[in-house]
Amino acid sequence: MPLTGREVPISPDERDLLDRGPLDEASLDDRDAAIAARLAGEGMLLGDGDEHASLRRADQQIRDAAWNDYSALAHAMWRWRGVDAGPGTDPTEMHETTLRFLERYGPPPPHFAPHRDDAPALELPVVDPDERMAKLLLARRTTREFDHTSPLSLDALALLLRWVWGCHGYARASDDAVTLKKTSPSGGGLHPVEVYPLVLSVEGVDPGLYRYRPDDHALELREAIAVDDARALAVLFAAGQEYLAAADVMFVMTARFARQFWKYRRHPRAYGVLLMDAAHLSQTFYLLCAELGLGAFVTAAINGADIDERLGLEPFEESALAICGCGTPPRNPRGIDPSFEPYVPRETQI
Repeated sequence: MPLTGREVPISPDERDLLDRGPLDEASLDDRDAAIAARLAGEGMLLGDGDEHASLRRADQQIRDAAWNDYSALAHAMWRWRGVDAGPGTDPTEMHETTLRFLERYGPPPPHFAPHRDDAPALELPVVDPDERMAKLLLARRTTREFDHTSPLSLDALALLLRWVWGCHGYARASDDAVTLKKTSPSGGGLHPVEVYPLVLSVEGVDPGLYRYRPDDHALELREAIAVDDARALAVLFAAGQEYLAAADVMFVMTARFARQFWKYRRHPRAYGVLLMDAAHLSQTFYLLCAELGLGAFVTAAINGADIDERLGLEPFEESALAICGCGTPPRNPRGIDPSFEPYVPRETQI
């Protein structure tokens, strides 16, 4: 159910009652009143009592923000709470987990789609970008090990925030409508994604939860947190992925839905475009981290409901989508992250 984020099995009698449309409580017999009470408790009917106030508020938020019904359902079902999906941090244990998975489900589908033998194909020249760009693109990788004894500099934090989530230009469309220029594309040029840094180890910045304000390039403190508690919170936010808590900063990306749906009202594609926005920002983040020599990650395995509650967000007004993070790679990695060999088209065989 969109209002509760839970699957609710219903009986034929309950389905029949729902099919009757709006119900007048005074006209229900005892049996139907009992059925209606259960359905209201599950969020499938909106009751008038104080105990249903939060459900009525969520329903109104969905209407006010012009949510598509199916997108609201997807969003509600996607918001994990208290999930521990993280593997252990021991490389041997992680390898054994992978082997057990392969034994159970077999090898993955092929890396490359099969060729059509009857279709003509033009072999393209292998052309590289300039050396600096090629080096940067090849340096982009996911890191899951960090040296938590080496804090991030304030300059690096400021650079990442401004050049990933900051504003770099504007164009006025009318007296009350302005389009912003940022370093990543956004559906409709709306840029509805916000970022809340969870600072764990940054020079000159106390650990805690912050909101980045791109209009004045500032960090707004939301909650001061002791560093050990902040690392425990990072594990909760990242659904039990313990190795990510050694990062210097986590960047929680949220979406302000009313801004997106103002233009794409109840549109079935609008929610998916929000996820694409977060993905674009993640790649920009990766490239900047590669330029700075930092390890980086992005994860959508997050406890979104727990994050929203900690940030004080109403889930159908603003809600967590994904988390990026970065830190100093370890000098002596334990082997959690793979080492890649070069791949050259038409030469490399895997």
